[in-house]
Amino acid sequence: MKDKLSPHYNDVSDILNQTTLKLHPSQVHGLICGILCGDPHADHPAWQTLVAGEEASPQTHQVLQKLYDMSAHELQEFLLEFQLLLPDEEENLRERAEALTLWCQGFLTGLKIADVKIIGREASDATEAINDIIEIAKMNYEDVVASEEDEVAFTELIEYVRMAIILLYQDLHESSVQAEALDTNKHLH
Repeated sequence: MKDKLSPHYNDVSDILNQTTLKLHPSQVHGLICGILCGDPHADHPAWQTLVAGEEASPQTHQVLQKLYDMSAHELQEFLLEFQLLLPDEEENLRERAEALTLWCQGFLTGLKIADVKIIGREASDATEAINDIIEIAKMNYEDVVASEEDEVAFTELIEYVRMAIILLYQDLHESSVQAEALDTNKHLH
């Protein structure tokens, strides 16, 4: 269950509609999660300027920072309550499918910002997850039909992406820790 203090999809949407770029809330959350997965310890203050522009209000920065902090906490603690920021289930399926593609596009952009190699990676579970997210980011949401079968498939797809992000966070974080340990050992000798 999402923390009541974390920003709701509509709150983030309202804030982003006041910015110059008017990015989609799901895309912004994906971007944040991509940055966090790629480099969980680095502070990337430039992402807020990228998302909100140079002249964003303090309220905009506050909501975006709260979304960032909540996402960081859920990923760092490997909390299974981590959820993608998507429209509510009451919204039509096509709109939710579009939001999922935008979330995945934002996530891939976040990985690139954090200097994570996306294409041409060695075969691994993480590479497979990234490749699947690339495919979901290219999904043609216009073909989605509001049927019970598509609703079930969409729910399964969201769960797959959610678990893939947790896996990627763990995998990329472990790789980072191992690289730091190797670097430290080189300096000790």
